[in-house]
Amino acid sequence: MHEKQKYLYVGVDLHKQHHVAVVINCWQEKLVEIKFENKPSAFSTFLLDIDKMTEEGLKPVFGLEDVGGHGRALAQYLTDHGQVVKEVNPALSYAERKSHMTTQKSDSWDAECVARILVR
Repeated sequence: MHEKQKYLYVGVDLHKQHHVAVVINCWQEKLVEIKFENKPSAFSTFLLDIDKMTEEGLKPVFGLEDVGGHGRALAQYLTDHGQVVKEVNPALSYAERKSHMTTQKSDSWDAECVARILVR
């Protein structure tokens, strides 16, 4: 099994009120989209949803674009619960969005672009 196949990639688009997460596999296939509130009481449910998706032997990796701003509490929560959290440079996800024919701008697409960066 290739190293990349051992993980689920969770890209999170961060906002003041809510976050949008998109989960993809190593082939960049979108598996699910989860919207949840930006408050610690919602983080545990989010993590449970991810755990339910994680098949035997797979480990989630979380990509957050804005660790210092709206994503700080989530990043801290995930880290405290033993999760792998990577900070994704906004310039990389911007370039990922621009590299596709679609010019859509949505929280879901932003989150998916963050997840695609993680795969690479």
